[in-house]
Amino acid sequence: MVFEVIMRSPLPARGKRMALNVQMYKVHNMLTDEDIVIPRLVNQQSLDFNELCEYLADGSTVTAADVSAVMKQIEMRLPLVLGLNAKVVCSPEGLTFRPKVSGSITQSELKAKLEAKKAAETDPEKAALIDVDRALALSDLSIGDLTASIAIEMPKKWDERFKSKATFKRITKTSAEAEEETSEGTDNTDSTGGDNTGGNTQGGGTDNTGGGSTIPGEGD
Repeated sequence: MVFEVIMRSPLPARGKRMALNVQMYKVHNMLTDEDIVIPRLVNQQSLDFNELCEYLADGSTVTAADVSAVMKQIEMRLPLVLGLNAKVVCSPEGLTFRPKVSGSITQSELKAKLEAKKAAETDPEKAALIDVDRALALSDLSIGDLTASIAIEMPKKWDERFKSKATFKRITKTSAEAEEETSEGTDNTDSTGGDNTGGNTQGGGTDNTGGGSTIPGEGD
């Protein structure tokens, strides 16, 4: 007996038209003293590691196990290479991982540090030599204050390809969410679900564009 095994991509199984769900919020900008409407993505879906490996292997000569093995090797060895102060290009179009350093000290932080050092000094003569009001110098930022991390540089082509494929779906808050915000007194941030061409509707927000319609992301 022969069994036919059909491999299906995990993405089409979730629905071919998966729009980016967007809610509109109105907030007040204290610096400009103006109201501003901003978008926020909600209800993001998740593609786990095994599904990603299956999707990448679909239509190729490698299996999902092969993809998984390679990605695990990258996960294990890439930090070691970055630790050698190397910049690593991980895709033909330029996905790049590079080491990054962060850390800072301000004038007020230096003063607090010197005051603590002065208070801990048991010798009065040495304590008198510590000037807590001196100007900040480059040497005040020590190696111990620094933190190493990984920076990721995304290829421009990825961004352009994503913009050409992305669509948006306007959604509004449920009545339960609106009531919860009202009870908490968060009146400074309103959901705006109305058509932007016909004036903003605060609060619950009625979608004059038809609710579940898919809007191309040309404005991005």
